[in-house]
Amino acid sequence: MKEYLIYFLIAFVRYFSIAGLAYIVFYKLFNKQFVNNKIQSRIMKKKDVIREILYSTQSTIIITLIGLLMLKTPLVKFTNLYTNVNDFSIWWIPLSIIIALILHDTYFYWMHRLMHKPKLYKKIHLIHHKSINPSPWASYSFHLFESIIEALIAPIIFILLPLHPIAIFTFVFLGFTINVYGHLGYEITPKWFRHSFLFEILNTSTHHNIHHSKFKGNYGLYFRIWDRLMKTEHPDYVKEYDKIQEKRFGTYKPISMRWKYISLSVLTAILCFLMLSFKSDNSIEGKWKDEENKVVILIYKNKGEFFGELISAENPKDDKAIKNKEKDVVIMKNFVKKTNKNYCCGTIYLPKKKVTVKATLTLLDSKTLQIDGKFGIFKGTHFWEKL
Repeated sequence: MKEYLIYFLIAFVRYFSIAGLAYIVFYKLFNKQFVNNKIQSRIMKKKDVIREILYSTQSTIIITLIGLLMLKTPLVKFTNLYTNVNDFSIWWIPLSIIIALILHDTYFYWMHRLMHKPKLYKKIHLIHHKSINPSPWASYSFHLFESIIEALIAPIIFILLPLHPIAIFTFVFLGFTINVYGHLGYEITPKWFRHSFLFEILNTSTHHNIHHSKFKGNYGLYFRIWDRLMKTEHPDYVKEYDKIQEKRFGTYKPISMRWKYISLSVLTAILCFLMLSFKSDNSIEGKWKDEENKVVILIYKNKGEFFGELISAENPKDDKAIKNKEKDVVIMKNFVKKTNKNYCCGTIYLPKKKVTVKATLTLLDSKTLQIDGKFGIFKGTHFWEKL
């Protein structure tokens, strides 16, 4: 119980520290210094702050609860989470974070457009849009049902992607920080950003602020890509962004297109390198030789679980026995992939001893499978070689 309370505490600390720090800096301590960064001239009211915090508190509980259901219950067996960094290339961690952000943005875009259907907007999404002039506190200000829908991206990503805890933490931290920036109410991007290729891809605080003030268009979370592809980006976005940046920096000369293409090429090369660096052979399916008994087992997958059949033996007597009696006997049952190279909760039948033992499997490398069996108080470890 204490462990679960710690996770909820971490979630609340994340919300109040990141959103709170942004609010204190821009709305209290340095609001005069950032007056040219302000996107809307409306003044934030105390009742709006209270509403945003109360709804965000509710959403924090819901989102954390759904995450815990996937990570701390038997549902974890359906995920691709792994804890050993060496299970994948080290480059997979940053690459998996990028892919998770892309998946989240795609999910958010289409879910967000659905929320703007008249009936759903009036009954659910209107709560979020009461923040016409959003503050950092509005980042999680959702109706109860929208909180649940928002949180469903976690199970989707956990099931689709192999993720290390480092990647999960970074994804959650980055996602929430960008969300706070989107609701900041101030534009803080640097001068060079407008004429870099990043401006063509990434959202800004101005981008999402227009969605709150105009009530439609600009549905993306992290990227402009879906809005531009589906022609849902608000036509005033670039003009409004330029107006704010001109207040901050004055007029400025664009960076040449050559540097845009060079920057884009470098980013593409980095992503290609990360993709090529990701190497992993994590399948236990196929034929394995038990070196102790000199028998061959065929491991296969059925309905998400792994099974193994005896198919042959090197010893003529054992092979004859297998062909006559033990052939097609399923000796491995109900193994489930727990992490990228670990399989648990199954049983192995030992024909010679006529006993069934509980076991876990660990794929040490593409050719070596470690079998850790337990029968009562007795434990044993064996190693199988892939053929």
